[in-house]
Amino acid sequence: MPALLILQHVKAIGIFLLLSSVLCGTARAQGRIVAQITNIRNDKGVCRVCLFDKADAFKGKEGTPLQCREVGIRNGRAEAVFTDLPQGNYAVFAFHDANNNNKFDTNFLGIPKEGYGASRNHLPFAAAPGFEDNKVFLPAGHEVRLAMRFRNL
Repeated sequence: MPALLILQHVKAIGIFLLLSSVLCGTARAQGRIVAQITNIRNDKGVCRVCLFDKADAFKGKEGTPLQCREVGIRNGRAEAVFTDLPQGNYAVFAFHDANNNNKFDTNFLGIPKEGYGASRNHLPFAAAPGFEDNKVFLPAGHEVRLAMRFRNL
């Protein structure tokens, strides 16, 4: 009888360890995206960087960014880090808020007055950047580094 009891305890411990490893593995499966931005006109103001997981939010039609960062600029460069992200498709949009007014300034024709960029540097000249052209896939538990180069008009 004691051997059967020991076997049941070993079995229970094995199941516990298996479930623990699965649950801990899921917790560690979160990834991160690092946006490294260059070609910022000057070091005035801040760089505003937003992460999106939906096309409508990226275009400003419906919804809000998943996360946003306000980062300093040094020697025409900035870096924003987005953490605790599940596997999926993401796009980043950033702009140089030189006058620190918390807005992406444009002229009366809608042409940007401040530098801007998107995750895959797909920046059409006569249209706003799109989610599909700039999305990147983040695998579970990985880090994706984006080399974003600003367009200054």
